[in-house]
Amino acid sequence: MATGGNVDEYRIEDHPDLQGDGWARDAVRRAEREARVRRLKSLPRRPRRRFWVGLAIAVAALLLAWAVFETQSGSQSGSRAGQPTVDLDEPFAGTSAASWADGEAGVVVPEARQVGVHSADQVAAAYQRVREAVVAARLDRRVVRDHDLEPFFGLFAPDLRDSLRVLFDGRNDGEAALVVTRVDKGARLAEVEPKVRGEMTAEAGPDGELVVRTDYTFAYAFVPAQPDAVRGPLDVVALSRFQVRYSVRTGDPGVEGLWADASAGSLHSIACSAAKRGYLAPASAEPSLPPGLDFDLGSPSSPADGCPE
Repeated sequence: MATGGNVDEYRIEDHPDLQGDGWARDAVRRAEREARVRRLKSLPRRPRRRFWVGLAIAVAALLLAWAVFETQSGSQSGSRAGQPTVDLDEPFAGTSAASWADGEAGVVVPEARQVGVHSADQVAAAYQRVREAVVAARLDRRVVRDHDLEPFFGLFAPDLRDSLRVLFDGRNDGEAALVVTRVDKGARLAEVEPKVRGEMTAEAGPDGELVVRTDYTFAYAFVPAQPDAVRGPLDVVALSRFQVRYSVRTGDPGVEGLWADASAGSLHSIACSAAKRGYLAPASAEPSLPPGLDFDLGSPSSPADGCPE
């Protein structure tokens, strides 16, 4: 008889003593099936789902370790025990935002040129209106820190102001965060100006109105509640990127003026619990999160990057 468990090399039912006996052939077939089962059990098995789960966990652990290394190696201060790994007097050092413009200086109005039927002067006026709206929504401390929204509301057409007041009645804070940045009451903004980078462009709208599209990223520095626990710059610097479509409309007194028609945004290196409520706070306010990597404008990000859904 052949050895090695390969039952296909020898068919026992072909033995002459078993020919013509149906019951014997049935018994042998059962024996053969059992032998095949034993053979299959001896072969390498296909990886099961738990293998892929384990692999995913291992990769996640590796990425987390790399994130910790990258954040700490890019810090400006020593990383010895008990010392912060970021210079709180220069919180943006060690991040890509360090080279961005300070505050309003980052909201630059481009050279105005005629757009469709709209003259260069009309485009220039639209740019200035939109600039005021961007500054009010993201940089004016009365709005961002103190949550006084009137300086922002007053920039828009009367009919939109009424809708905005409804949006900010406390029931739609998540949606309202796309329109205005408000720092969480439990967080403290640093005295340094936020860093800003972005642009605005003008175009003709589908109904002939003048449209200005903006795409700006803002980096906000915070004072951590526990400085000794800070692991790197992205613990105290929160970033937000917003793309907003504004339009300048004409018509009756309620419609005439500036409108914010559509908004999209994403957050990075933030406290997730505050973000879910529509407010901004740094990652240091939620130390259970891993330290963040530097912000990359060229990479895609989620509405609240790094936060569990």
